[in-house]
Amino acid sequence: MNLLYLIDFYVENSLKFTGVNYDDKLCHFKYFAGKTLTVATISDYCQYRTLQGVKNSTINRELTFVRSAVNFHNKHHDIQIKNPLNGFKLFETDFIPRYLSPKECSALLAKAKDYNGNDQLYHFINLLLNTGCRRGELLKLTWDNVHLDRGYLTVLNSLSKNRKTIHKPLNASALKSLQYLKQDNPSPWVFYNEKTGKRRATFQAGFKTAVERAKLGNVRIHDLRHTFASILVQQGTPLYHIMQLLGHSDIKTTQKYAHLSENILTSVVQSLPNFDS
Repeated sequence: MNLLYLIDFYVENSLKFTGVNYDDKLCHFKYFAGKTLTVATISDYCQYRTLQGVKNSTINRELTFVRSAVNFHNKHHDIQIKNPLNGFKLFETDFIPRYLSPKECSALLAKAKDYNGNDQLYHFINLLLNTGCRRGELLKLTWDNVHLDRGYLTVLNSLSKNRKTIHKPLNASALKSLQYLKQDNPSPWVFYNEKTGKRRATFQAGFKTAVERAKLGNVRIHDLRHTFASILVQQGTPLYHIMQLLGHSDIKTTQKYAHLSENILTSVVQSLPNFDS
């Protein structure tokens, strides 16, 4: 079966309802025009993207997209297509995410204050650091999914990467930010453009400016999610709890932060008695 048909069916019947823009991936799939789904086709695509200088981790994410398209088709059709992408993965270099220290977080927040005459950027960063949300989950958050009186917010399954509803508890700092954003807010969106009244689409420019002013080097918005997890690990929070807070569907995804608990493990073994005495 034509591979582009499978991808188009997936986009039209599933992805477009999430509100997430996948153009950065879709533009590369023109390579599959007129091609059928075979191991050879996938291997040729990998070689094609590699010659473009694309990292294996990026290619793997693109292949995951195609794999999901095939599985989605099989879920909605009687005629099943063998998916050669199941178990197909290129070797990746070790994942080394960027973490901010508490001091760096404070510096970033200080430089985000009063950006463009308001504190939306400041509270956006503060909520990312204190909830572990993805940027899209906050940008698409509406007030009917924020429960200030009960101390949690809800990420709906249609907005969650893993397609499951996540209830995220709010600490005092997150509550303070949401209470501030709630004041005189006429919009159903937590983060809205005061000039247009519509949902704010991005904080990318402001975030980049705040990072530069704080002299933090290369930091992405998504690194704040890594920072949330890393600080919790270093404080001794069980990985299972962090998995729940991040909304991971598999503990293996959360285990990439496990090495950060080495100091805790060191203190654990130090508590053993002196067997030689």
